[in-house]
Amino acid sequence: MKRLLLNIAFASSLFAATAAIADDAELLAGKWSVKKSEQGQNITQTIEIKKDKFTFEILNEGQAVLHAEGDVKFEKLGPFNSVHFFHIRAGDSASNLQDVDEERTSIYLIDGDTWTMASNFDAARQQKPSADEYHRAKATAQGGTLVVMKRPQ
Repeated sequence: MKRLLLNIAFASSLFAATAAIADDAELLAGKWSVKKSEQGQNITQTIEIKKDKFTFEILNEGQAVLHAEGDVKFEKLGPFNSVHFFHIRAGDSASNLQDVDEERTSIYLIDGDTWTMASNFDAARQQKPSADEYHRAKATAQGGTLVVMKRPQ
């Protein structure tokens, strides 16, 4: 009897964790943005999540310097929420993409319209590891997006 209860409790916790990750995919659907200063340049990074796909852009003074897209999966890694980016294609624009032989995994937290992501900790890269606070882009009446951002203190 105790073994049956233990198995039921384990199965329930596994189901709850899977449901929570599925809920995160729905919560994160849409466009997210962060403004950063890197090497003296003011840049904007955006991530858009649509179902199991992502689009990532880095803009410098409004001009795209990197465009990437691919598949995304939300997973639980022990006590952490992780986002896994794979089947990545990238280039300097959406019309000039090449396959990237790399996958990326980040740990994240969601708090309302703020998505905090710890990136570049999963492998040694040219980009330094960082924790970025993305904010949800708000839809405008004309159907575009308006990015509402708070600058970290």
